[in-house]
Amino acid sequence: MGECEPSALGMESGAITDAQITASSSFDKQSVGPQNSRIRTELASGAWCPKPQIHSNSYEFLQINLENTYLVTAVETQGRYGNGTGREFVSEYMIDYLRPGSKWIRYRNRTGHTLMTGNDETTQAVLRVLDPPLVASRLRIVPHSRQTRTICLRAELHGCLHKDGLLYYSTLPGGSRVGDVDFRDTTFENSDLYTETGIKRGLGLLSDGYVADSSPFDEMNPNGSWIGWSKHHTDGTVTLLFEFDQLRNFSEILLAAYGHRLNSIDVIFSQDGTNFSLSSQISSLNRPSPNTTAKRYDLRIPLHKRMAKKIRVTITFTADWLFLTEIHFSSGILHEVPIGYNLFYNESSSTNVVMEENTVLTRRSIFGVIALVALFILLTAILCVIILMRRKKSEDKMEIFERDIRRNLIITQVGGKTATEVLPSPSAHLMTNFYASDKTTSTSLSSKSASPKFGPATWNDFHFPPPPSIPDERIYAQPNFTLPMSNGLKKEPERAGTVMRMARRSPDYVAVHHYATIPVREQTEKIRRISSSHLIMGSELGEGKHTIVRECAAAGLGTVAYKTIKDRHNLHARSALMDEIKMLSLTNHPHVIRLLATDENNGLILELAANGNVREYLRSQRLPIPTARLLAICADVCEGMRHLESLGVIHGHLTPSNILLDEGLRAKISSPRGPAHHAQLRYSAPESILKNSFSSNSDVWAFAVCCWEIAETSCTRIPFETFSNADLVTNAQRMLSGHDTAVVPLFTESIPRGVRDVFVRCFDVEPQARPLFAHISYFMSKYHASLD
Repeated sequence: MGECEPSALGMESGAITDAQITASSSFDKQSVGPQNSRIRTELASGAWCPKPQIHSNSYEFLQINLENTYLVTAVETQGRYGNGTGREFVSEYMIDYLRPGSKWIRYRNRTGHTLMTGNDETTQAVLRVLDPPLVASRLRIVPHSRQTRTICLRAELHGCLHKDGLLYYSTLPGGSRVGDVDFRDTTFENSDLYTETGIKRGLGLLSDGYVADSSPFDEMNPNGSWIGWSKHHTDGTVTLLFEFDQLRNFSEILLAAYGHRLNSIDVIFSQDGTNFSLSSQISSLNRPSPNTTAKRYDLRIPLHKRMAKKIRVTITFTADWLFLTEIHFSSGILHEVPIGYNLFYNESSSTNVVMEENTVLTRRSIFGVIALVALFILLTAILCVIILMRRKKSEDKMEIFERDIRRNLIITQVGGKTATEVLPSPSAHLMTNFYASDKTTSTSLSSKSASPKFGPATWNDFHFPPPPSIPDERIYAQPNFTLPMSNGLKKEPERAGTVMRMARRSPDYVAVHHYATIPVREQTEKIRRISSSHLIMGSELGEGKHTIVRECAAAGLGTVAYKTIKDRHNLHARSALMDEIKMLSLTNHPHVIRLLATDENNGLILELAANGNVREYLRSQRLPIPTARLLAICADVCEGMRHLESLGVIHGHLTPSNILLDEGLRAKISSPRGPAHHAQLRYSAPESILKNSFSSNSDVWAFAVCCWEIAETSCTRIPFETFSNADLVTNAQRMLSGHDTAVVPLFTESIPRGVRDVFVRCFDVEPQARPLFAHISYFMSKYHASLD
């Protein structure tokens, strides 16, 4: 957008023809029709005037068809002069627009306003700059008036041809909000368009042409100048998908960033908009730098003339935050395709696309050539299969495949002098990698190579026992608002208000992993099935690491919540969601969220909890909430967990983010998934952290931690807030070994004694010594009975 030199688009000059100008209605087609709406021009009666009078709920419009995609930077309006007889003008207006593939979008400026100030008399033209500018092929000016009145309008649009071709982008996740710190994309269009995985598509801050040059934390920064992703929210990975108007030839990508240097950037290309070929991937690794100061910097990555219609960029980072203010692609429209254009990239010439012949194809004959190439590939594949079957050496096939893929992966160094090199064949390792896209057709190489990998310690460094029959990956049901944690285990004072010491030794034991004893298959077959075509999606309610929850209107059910995974190719996420369906299909309790139905994609249609999760609700309250009310929430949770315990269902990762509140502030448990999915360490029992053992007893531990966060802090603090993940592992080891420096959350005298005592027993190192939920429920009910 920075290359645009705005000019008038042709309302006044006539470059925009009468046929391109239409309207919702006209008081009189000949005298005040849309063809008379040209600014600073006296035609017929001098302007366009809609037939009805305008008020605050009107929807009359002047529509301009630009017949191409333009970057519109300003709108200029003028009233009806009519050679001195006119008195009508537009004092306020809104802008609706669309471009290829979109619906009508209501324009919203950087401050979030949709109403533009127009004229206050009929003679002077008033120009309003659009910040951010909009990308459109058709545009409507929608008059607005606070009082019912007659209006007339003349107009001009200013801007330039949209040359870079970017139509939409989507981010996964969409920026982070941690407490009062909000770095989400505030200028992102309300396009009502989504990818197949439910990610919103549109244009926003990353393509608005504004490049911030100061710190995101600077109070003088304009609203909506940075998107930020928290390391704790994203696990250090952000994926961006860019969609262009047509097949283009890309030479470079520029990222305007702030903070510490990124760890790596992977760029992968799709020529048909659906399939992403790994052989086109460019991986950029950051050189380690002794300078750890956060600063504003640009990253330029050569794209080596890659052809694409869609581009996916995956960024990994190890700092607390990643900030971006703008991303720009340098590209050209691909009008002709040389014969024999190689879709792969030659090892000896990694910076340029291989052109095997010089003859040029016209667009008309491209499809014939593609058909011939496809036939040749098919025959070659059949021949290869016959040869390989005769050899019966599957290990040789894999070795050839790995070598072919590795040969085509280009590594580009980011930072300092840019250099391009081919990844050496002997050192790559093949692994499967799924992307959140329409379809991924190949696998991805791991970052293990001759080049060193710079990054933080992984879970493998902690030597966790593997979970049963699933990949080594954690899953969350709701956003994790964990604050920055310390690097080492800090010794707490003897009378600390947050933790108390443990001195109990746990005997060796074997935990029993069990699901409900009710036949799950029989239960799940009884779940109501609703077609997704009968669902009307609303606003986003929340998202987790792999899931997203939206408000939804369902036929026959009213307003509900719809939960689905972001990436349907993620096997772990799909497994977790299926386990959640199985668990919820067994439950029927007022304090467990109800599963109402599923759709054909195994999306969950759930009871809607109007007040969201307990953590967000309590943090939003300005006045303190009485302890009795907080303990009532804990009692509701206990009743729900008691129900799961009676069914033999293990929740597996109970946290305040999975405790929802309805309109009456009654708590409901959500997202039970059983023992096969990792929980958050802060809420996990020591045997769960170290031995991967999950049971109803470990649910009791997690329940007590949740009660501490709710009843003691009103969710203003998190448990073990000064501990890093490594500290939590160390603390669990100390618990199981009976070390007197091990600590657990401390319940103060603000909690009634009987309730406090049973909460403390929940932190017993020996799982079998912890109370049952039925026992906890008894003590909590006695407390609430004493209040009546």
